[in-house]
Amino acid sequence: MRDAVLARLRAGERLHQQIVDGRRQWWFDEPFQDVPDAVVVKIRAGGEFPLIEVGDSLFGLPDNSQSWEGSRCPTE
Repeated sequence: MRDAVLARLRAGERLHQQIVDGRRQWWFDEPFQDVPDAVVVKIRAGGEFPLIEVGDSLFGLPDNSQSWEGSRCPTE
């Protein structure tokens, strides 16, 4: 699953997030793919392909954007 998510991020697709019942839910649009929170946590912690917030932050808080994309290099 991690490799499939990374492949879509590398292709430029955006990962979406919403909070339901206090938990984060992640997915890709078209084709729809549900992404477990644990996979996103591992990708973010690994630093191999940094995820950045697009800027549509829920409640204006960091790490709560509804859309995320991959940074193509660690300095972006």
